[in-house]
Amino acid sequence: MSLPIRVCLGCEQADDHPRHVVALQDGTDVFWHMDCHAVTGCAVCAKQIEGAEGATGDTLRTHLTTKDD
Repeated sequence: MSLPIRVCLGCEQADDHPRHVVALQDGTDVFWHMDCHAVTGCAVCAKQIEGAEGATGDTLRTHLTTKDD
């Protein structure tokens, strides 16, 4: 299954890396790479990438899908 290619609001890179989807008040969604969003202070993303700091793409995806939370 291929994942959708989306642009990260933080770094403006288009790819299929793990994202945090944020719903805005007007009903639209914005997409952040979890590592980009953690830098802004997002506690959700910081918790998810804990232990995998610096990881991106498939490496971060593997961390997220195999962690014991």
